[in-house]
Amino acid sequence: MLGVFAFLTGLFFSAAPSDTAAVQQTVARFHEALAQGDSATVARLLLDDVVILEGGRHESKAEYLGHHYGRDVAFLQAMQRRIVWQQVRVAGELAYVSTVSRLRGTFRERSYDLSSAELLVLHHTPDGWRIGAIHWSSAPYR
Repeated sequence: MLGVFAFLTGLFFSAAPSDTAAVQQTVARFHEALAQGDSATVARLLLDDVVILEGGRHESKAEYLGHHYGRDVAFLQAMQRRIVWQQVRVAGELAYVSTVSRLRGTFRERSYDLSSAELLVLHHTPDGWRIGAIHWSSAPYR
């Protein structure tokens, strides 16, 4: 039975290597733009109807860019980020990227050593891959 599941999973989540690479490049550009405070690139990579889930709440694109984004940039600029694990799945016009990163640094005179989990759902558009949903959570690194 497990063999059938693996076969079906391969059918629905197989992608050309170029699709996977394009998704990974979009995600990398998103993280670079956040770390650099490049709001124009972040805005371009987020779909207009993106849903951002964090801390038990949801935000729209406008809400995120209007206030939460600035805090994220300041925090990320104070951290060193290392990807611990990442998985990319592409299924036609949709993809998801699951990532666990370690964030270490000092922000506002407080030391942080966090495990950060992220789930991005991307949509293939005429302009390339764009982010339609984000879920972020973090906990002390163990």
